[in-house]
Amino acid sequence: MPETFELIAQKREITGKKVRSIRRKGFVPATVYEKGKESTNVQVEYVPMSKAYTAVGYAQPVSLVVDKKKYLTMIKDVHIDPAKNTIMHVAFHAVNANDPVEAEVPVHIEGEVPAEKQGNFIVRQNDHVLVEALPANLPEFMVVDAALLVNPGDSITVADIKPIANVEIISELELTLATVEEPRVEEEPEVEEVVDAADVPSDNGGEATEESK
Repeated sequence: MPETFELIAQKREITGKKVRSIRRKGFVPATVYEKGKESTNVQVEYVPMSKAYTAVGYAQPVSLVVDKKKYLTMIKDVHIDPAKNTIMHVAFHAVNANDPVEAEVPVHIEGEVPAEKQGNFIVRQNDHVLVEALPANLPEFMVVDAALLVNPGDSITVADIKPIANVEIISELELTLATVEEPRVEEEPEVEEVVDAADVPSDNGGEATEESK
């Protein structure tokens, strides 16, 4: 299993709309939620926070150090500015290393896909699966064999995922992850036949005369 990602945070007193000043200084406002305790408002430098989110997403634990106190956490929610695509706020949930947690883990299709060699393509309906495990046992990703995708209509489901010791899959086994589809054939537009004026009959039913041309 991967090593736990570590982030350094500072407690913050600024809340509400005033957190804009925190963002201008290169920090991300965040909150640490801990069961049975009051939440803790913190701030994390933007670049390390962005790297951590890219690396672990919602699937891996993060060691959050706040004023020398260490929390084992999971990222549970990230508010993204849709216009700038920047992180606006992060919610961390403190967890216990000895208690199982649920997390959404990516599913990788590994190996060559026979269907693609035949000119077909793969549609991914779902690329994550919900699992439960101790924080230290959470996998970076789960794997399914690409060899199962051969003909149009073939699909892989959660039931096809290769099991990992000490990791329980919570998602329904019938949930479709990917399906083989044939490429669509575009119909060629109909071309209207061009008729020469000489072939058009005259008003009297005969061929067009020089005067009628």
